[in-house]
Order: sequence, then structure tokens, then C-alpha cells
Amino acid sequence: MINEFKKHKLSYGFLILFLTVTSFLFLAAWPDRRYQRYLILLMSTFYFLWGVIIHFKRKDLNLKIFIEYFGVAVFAGLLLFLVTV
Repeated sequence: MINEFKKHKLSYGFLILFLTVTSFLFLAAWPDRRYQRYLILLMSTFYFLWGVIIHFKRKDLNLKIFIEYFGVAVFAGLLLFLVTV
């Protein structure tokens, strides 16, 4: 796993930066639930697309990886959505 981070520093750095910024925006938008839900959708969609694109570029994308990224994105988005209810 450490080797993966070292080989793809820019990709993982971009993912971490994006998720960090959107997490802070999510917390900063506290009273505005609609804005928080847009951020949840943005975060989940970005994570899913990031994973698919990265694995596609590495030529190791398969159905299992596709479903895994989709499932994690939906699960995390659903949990965050439930926080805003």
C-alpha cells in the first residue's frame, strides 16, 4: 500500500486535498442543509470517478473494483446525508 502512495503521489494528493476542502466546506455550511447535500453529492461522485479513472489509467479496472468504489461512495454519501436529516 505504501508503494502505491509513492508511485501515485499526485493522484492521492489530489484526492486528499479535494476531500479535505469539501469536508471543511461541509462543516462550514452547517445551517444550510441543501448546500451540504450538494457537497455530499459532489464528494461521492468525485470519489467514485476518481477511483474509476485511476484504475482505468493503470489498466487494472474490473467489475469488482468498479462496484467497490460505487458502494463506498454510496455508503459514505448515505451516512453523510443521514447526518443532515
